Amino acid sequence: MGRGGAAEVVDAADCAVQEVVVALGAGDGEGLPAAPRAGAVPRGFEPVAAVECRLAALALVPGPAPELVPELGAPAVPGDGDVGPAVPGGGDDGPAVPGDAAGARVPPGSTVEAPALPGVVEGAPAAPGPSATELPEPTSPGVRIDAVRLEGDLGPLLAQLRRPDVAARPDQACMAMFQAVPVLYLVDADGRAVRVTWPTDACGFLREGAIESVATLTEVDRDELTLP
Repeated sequence: MGRGGAAEVVDAADCAVQEVVVALGAGDGEGLPAAPRAGAVPRGFEPVAAVECRLAALALVPGPAPELVPELGAPAVPGDGDVGPAVPGGGDDGPAVPGDAAGARVPPGSTVEAPALPGVVEGAPAAPGPSATELPEPTSPGVRIDAVRLEGDLGPLLAQLRRPDVAARPDQACMAMFQAVPVLYLVDADGRAVRVTWPTDACGFLREGAIESVATLTEVDRDELTLP
């Protein structure tokens, strides 16, 4: 059989594997198990359905992520055009000293001790509050893969999979581009699965008609998987 021989028969189709993530351009699949060996449909294997692994979307899963926390006691910095609170007896000599009936002014660059707030005892321990260790657990983006079960007439799909690869000529000129290749398992009546390879043209792209053979099948179930 072509394209590296027959595919490995496994107990079930599994989209949460390294090769699926890599094939879909969603990362290197680090930490995931390896996929079963892909290849041609083994002799005697009778598929009744297909399972396609599709890239769905980004999801949020627990993980480390940077989080900005304002420094306690840091002064507020007004933006351009911000207008501060009005100062009684306004002028350019600085704000009035609190509690000064004469409205004395503070020269620029000087400091003034703020009056104590009612009910506040100097030197009292601070009230308990949230700490950095109590912040909500941050999140980081994860990859969501959909395992889509497809049923219908598998004849056109199997006919495509049986087509041989087209050999490249010595002077073959090919366009440099990325092509999304369907990651597909075939499943038999017992739930066993094989991961198939696709016939390619002289430039290594899918032969015409391969994608269309998958599109003729009907989705009957979808299992959403969120991968780290």
